[in-house]
Amino acid sequence: MSSEPPKSKSRNQQHLFPIIDAMIDNAIEEASENGETITCKPGCDHCCHLLVEISWSEAYELAQWIVNLPTKEEQEKFYMSVASTAIEAREVFSRKKSGRRFMQPLYSEDDMPDWMYDAWFYEKKRPCPFLVDGLCAAYEVRPSPCRLHLVSSDPDLCRYDVEDDTDYEVPDSLEEVKEELGPVITAINGEGAWGQMAIMVEAVLKREFEITVGDFLK
Repeated sequence: MSSEPPKSKSRNQQHLFPIIDAMIDNAIEEASENGETITCKPGCDHCCHLLVEISWSEAYELAQWIVNLPTKEEQEKFYMSVASTAIEAREVFSRKKSGRRFMQPLYSEDDMPDWMYDAWFYEKKRPCPFLVDGLCAAYEVRPSPCRLHLVSSDPDLCRYDVEDDTDYEVPDSLEEVKEELGPVITAINGEGAWGQMAIMVEAVLKREFEITVGDFLK
């Protein structure tokens, strides 16, 4: 297996987004028929503090979105946000030996340990680098985990500081979509890398666009 994904593999993900959205719309309609209502809404950004794993091709879409922003000031704002978030992610991953291999894009099928998700959400409380004033600035190219994370329970149950032991609820129809799309997304990504969102976008910007985002923090 190649240590780096070929560049051609990073330009296919956006073609999948309309398919994902159509499947989600159908799942939401099915959930509605079963008496379930999606409670997610603009400004409800608890899920935007989760540790999100994305593919190389999804990271490319986000990287290209930054590069195509109309002003240098806007671009640099997100370069710095991506760089600082990647630093924070590596700090979490470096705490234990089992997490250190995730400090860079990964080319295996290993699963991230549960403690990494918990440390990111409950300790770091770090927002997504694309979250601005409670909204996703890169909404049109948001990766599949963000598109698929929809709940039918009280949005407050998604908070990191919720005292209620009740977990949030996801309609069965949406869970089925997640299972169906898993192999498709893997096939689109081919043998490309995957990993934590900021780490992946940072890597794509460096390889595909020759932009080292860490330089913007100096």
